[in-house]
Amino acid sequence: MPETRVQAQRPTKGEAPFEFDEIFFSRTDERGVIRSGNQVFQRVSAHRWSDLIGAPHKLIRHPDMPKGFFQLFWDRLKVGKVVSGYVKNLAADGLHYWVYAIVAPVQGGGFVSVRIKPSIELLQRVSDEYARLCRAEVEECLTPSDSAERLVGRLREAGYVDIEQFMATSLADELASRDARLGRPEAPRGHRFALVARAVNEAIAHTTALCETFNAIEAVPHNMRILASRLESSGGPIAAISSNYGSMSKEISDWVNNFILGDASAFANLRNAVSRSRMLSAMARVFEEARAQFDTESWDDDAQFDSEGEKALLLAIATEYRKKAEIFLLAVEREAQVFGRAVADMKRMIAGLSTTRMMCKIESARLPDHNESLMAIIDQLDTFQTELESRLEKIGEITSAVLAAARSLEICGTGEKPGTPAIRVA
Repeated sequence: MPETRVQAQRPTKGEAPFEFDEIFFSRTDERGVIRSGNQVFQRVSAHRWSDLIGAPHKLIRHPDMPKGFFQLFWDRLKVGKVVSGYVKNLAADGLHYWVYAIVAPVQGGGFVSVRIKPSIELLQRVSDEYARLCRAEVEECLTPSDSAERLVGRLREAGYVDIEQFMATSLADELASRDARLGRPEAPRGHRFALVARAVNEAIAHTTALCETFNAIEAVPHNMRILASRLESSGGPIAAISSNYGSMSKEISDWVNNFILGDASAFANLRNAVSRSRMLSAMARVFEEARAQFDTESWDDDAQFDSEGEKALLLAIATEYRKKAEIFLLAVEREAQVFGRAVADMKRMIAGLSTTRMMCKIESARLPDHNESLMAIIDQLDTFQTELESRLEKIGEITSAVLAAARSLEICGTGEKPGTPAIRVA
């Protein structure tokens, strides 16, 4: 049965009121022309249905929104990808309202958008970034594509690897805040995903530091060759050690490229699978709530579209995203196993540095008059090996924890059982 909601009095200026438990819904064709919506959308936008249906969705666009944001939105939608983010809208009476929007392509054409009321501190930072980007679009004559590229760059500077990590993190955090404001218990699945995401972020910090250490190691063979040219004839033991270490350094570099760096690396696959599973799981939940909200709304004769059909569409999208989230969750498990084995291989490879260090110490003892230069290299190797072993050990622990958490999420997704393993991060 539709419920009667006491509406807040609409102010004459400022922000249009709506509640945290309300979800906007609208559907457009492939050109962005509005084909349907729900009562929340119509009421908060302050437009009549006759003005909304058949109008472009940019009817409610606020001038404070940068063109680059919508360029980024449309770039993803046109290739069939879901997208989400913070949007400031303009109502018919001049009021504004912020939403966190999720927009999904619809099979057969067009798009569906669901929106919730944002509440986390990130909103203010996003608002400030939008203001800076709007000014840059005017003052620097940025094209929408240039503006979109700058926006993505600013996300990276803020610590997000890519747009999907931002989407997954911001939506999950908004839902957790929304639950708290509505007095709801913390969603177990959302909590587990938050812990997995924290672990992955910690792993990112360790892999970044690992790469920096690897880069520093690359100078050691060169330094050893210079030392060999001063201390011995061609083909001497220090030169041989340098050559051996150079080969080992190349193997380490190849490992970094294959398993850490690049969009196709094992770690990137793991990180992306976590983001996508978390994002799709959260999105499915919002679409499910939007569908349920249709049952609480009363409709007038001006809204001439099939509410049952819209409910079926929302359910279909939610079901599809739940399934995709589970597929990516399986990918998390698979990629965690691949990356875990790679880390174990690298730990064995790093252990080989001990042989190089020992050989250097032997040569250092043989050349007491020139001990200082060789001892400096030995000290470097000691420092590098200790750092590498420590980082790899921590990355291995985190990867094992992510694997355990992914398995617990599978259980949570099919009916949570007590005693599922918890993930711990420093």
